[in-house]
Order: sequence, then structure tokens, then C-alpha cells
Amino acid sequence: MKNILLLFLTAFLTFGSVTYASFPVTDNVTKSEVMLTQADDKINPFAPPTEFHFGGFLLGLLLGLIGVGLAYIFSDNADFRRNAWYGFGTWLIILLILSAGA
Repeated sequence: MKNILLLFLTAFLTFGSVTYASFPVTDNVTKSEVMLTQADDKINPFAPPTEFHFGGFLLGLLLGLIGVGLAYIFSDNADFRRNAWYGFGTWLIILLILSAGA
């Protein structure tokens, strides 16, 4: 048993050093930089939402789809409506977790 363990250990160490030394490592790294600019008339798809409305989130979280509907009826703010959808999504996730545990 000791001989087999010694054989595997020796093979592992030998293979590791041969693999490491079998090819050269060169430092040939290309550095690039990406800059996103946003024009006044275009919307940047990579930009995060501009504002978090806690009221819209609570409306969607506490009232579900009815709260999202109320957000569309009573508010013209797109961020408020988006956060109502986020609250509704959170409500659905909590509902699925609770129903899966039962």
C-alpha cells in the first residue's frame, strides 16, 4: 500500500513539473479600454436605472399585480412603474419559495 501511494505521489509531482515546464509563458498582454458615452437623444442600454422609488417597490410587493396596475394608473414616472414591477417580481419569488417549502 505504501509503494502504491509513493508511486502515485511521485507520478503526480513529476507530471506536474513536466507540464509546467513544457511550454513557455510569455507576457504578451494587450490592454484595451472601452468607453461608453451617452448622447442626449439616445438611451444607453448599459446604464442602470436612474432612480429607485421605494413607494413603487412597496406597491408591487404588497399588492402584487393590482399594485402594478395602480402604478400605471396613477403615475407617469417610468422609474416608479419599473420599481413596481420589481416589487411584483419579488412578491412572486417569495410566493414560489413559500409554496415550494409547504
